[in-house]
Amino acid sequence: MRRRRAAALTALALAAAGCSSSSAPRHVAALPTGGPPSVIRVGLADLPWPIVPGPAATRDELVVQRALFASLLRTDAAGRLRPGLCTSWRETATGWRLRCRHAGAIASNLRRQTAWRVSMPEEHTVLVHRKLANLPWLLTQPVFAPPGVPGPFRLISASRRRIVAERDGVRVAFLKLAPFAALQRFRVGKLDEAPVPLGDIRATKLDPQLAPALRVRRLLAVDAITFSQQVPLALRQVYDDSADRADYQALVPEFEAPPAESLGERGQPSAAKAAVALRDARKRIPGLPKVAVRFAQPADPTLAYGTSLLVAAWRDLGLGAVVGGDDARLERLAASYPRDSALTAAAESRHLVPIAWVADARLVSPRLRGWREDELGNVDYSRVRLRGPSRSR
Repeated sequence: MRRRRAAALTALALAAAGCSSSSAPRHVAALPTGGPPSVIRVGLADLPWPIVPGPAATRDELVVQRALFASLLRTDAAGRLRPGLCTSWRETATGWRLRCRHAGAIASNLRRQTAWRVSMPEEHTVLVHRKLANLPWLLTQPVFAPPGVPGPFRLISASRRRIVAERDGVRVAFLKLAPFAALQRFRVGKLDEAPVPLGDIRATKLDPQLAPALRVRRLLAVDAITFSQQVPLALRQVYDDSADRADYQALVPEFEAPPAESLGERGQPSAAKAAVALRDARKRIPGLPKVAVRFAQPADPTLAYGTSLLVAAWRDLGLGAVVGGDDARLERLAASYPRDSALTAAAESRHLVPIAWVADARLVSPRLRGWREDELGNVDYSRVRLRGPSRSR
């Protein structure tokens, strides 16, 4: 396994260096810019349906929720608070005062969803009688969208393969497609946005046709191992200190996001400290109980591949890691609003070992203007515009 990973890293390095069998210039066909008028075609690997306001399990589910549900407040691509159903918000001596459309539906939903005391002193005013410094950020989550209130886009049709929504004469068609199938459609102009397949970010950067369309964003999300309580603390610590974060970074986010050793530091961790931790872990391994830690097989292909990398490296060190079980699981932990505190809150009470930060890679057609992805992975399609027809030369 070490040899195979080394070969993969070598191939990656050669690709990054731009090695080619020929230096002769080639004609590169531009990406098609045509398409159905007033329709944005979005390929998603995950297409949830039926969908209800709630915690999003994946980035793709969040995108669909944000398009269909009316959030009380919203955030822009820079992570700043913006009005939603509520047009103003201010802190008071006892809580928060919000000026909102559909205030009655909002107040009823907040009472149902939370333990907060909520009142309506005026027709368009909602008072939350609780001192919460991050309450405006909490209210950006689709879970607080009041049922029955129209969202940014009006639902036209929906199935497990296709969801179509409309706003101001522009339709967004969300299509469930495997990444490689989406890539093929994107190349021939049958899709306006597509996910980059696992392991293809570097190759896409070197593809002269696709490179101008590539958009990579580091998300406020981390791939992490969650251990069950049955795994002893000393054993969890050794797994943490010996995790092969370098290979994971190279082969999963492809160096577009750094390894993660804690949720409080999003910078590049110290390679020297990681080497010392690995050396000390190797010394402790012979004295540990011979316990087989069984790692769950994730349904998500990216996490399944990441699990295989980590388990292989741990087995090389002499740890009893195997795939198939429920002692541990590689998960993608994502913030529900664009603040570091949202990620640490999501990790509370978990026996967590962070592995790597997450990078999201998308291909975006030159047809689209104003496409922006925030650090949650959300795209505000109400701000996306279609280019007009190209002039003939």
